Amino acid sequence: MTSTPTGGGSRRRRPVLLPVLAVLAAATVGVSTAFGGLEDAPDEKPDRFGKGAEVNQGRMTTLFEDAVVRPGGKDGLGISDKRYLQITMKVTNTSAETISAQTMDHALVAVRADGKVIKEADPSSTTDGPRFVTIADGQTYSQLHPGVPATVVMAFELRAGEPAPKNVQIDVGVFEWHENFFQRTHYWQMTQKEVPLTAEDRKKGRTVRFASTVAAQVDLPVRVEEV
Repeated sequence: MTSTPTGGGSRRRRPVLLPVLAVLAAATVGVSTAFGGLEDAPDEKPDRFGKGAEVNQGRMTTLFEDAVVRPGGKDGLGISDKRYLQITMKVTNTSAETISAQTMDHALVAVRADGKVIKEADPSSTTDGPRFVTIADGQTYSQLHPGVPATVVMAFELRAGEPAPKNVQIDVGVFEWHENFFQRTHYWQMTQKEVPLTAEDRKKGRTVRFASTVAAQVDLPVRVEEV
């Protein structure tokens, strides 16, 4: 897990010098390929955590508090005649700017319920994703202000008659701060790694594919609240 600056002037920020990195990357690929480094290096498994774990995601810190299936309507989230799987987190925006609660949709790479994927890791997926809201004083909001811990709920609507899952597993990503001194730009970006091409990628003529790096996995038991 890497610690990433929050935007304060006293903190170090790693510059991204694109021409230099391009040369170094090419050299690294050449050396690694010669010795079989790229193909032989095994992927590191992400750290595993449980309920109550706090993960530093660079742009925010996230404490995973609870997972519950309950009828909608509480705290203004959902409607009373439907059921929702709600994952509750305490999120502190450690960057210098206010961000949307929906930013957590990128920060949490994928979610599985009893092993079934309910939030896709593939950013090109067309499936409906979860709703992210900030809750305070029984009301829902959409922003995360710098340095202020906030309750964030990730909610999935369950189909009629669908049983409540027993547990959920969350793949947690990490943001990195990038600065480009040549173009005078700076931004937060999810860390990524190259992954194998899919059949659809090859069909579309793609030659490379990247996916967000999973830095940690959090397992939460799911409790059920009745009406």
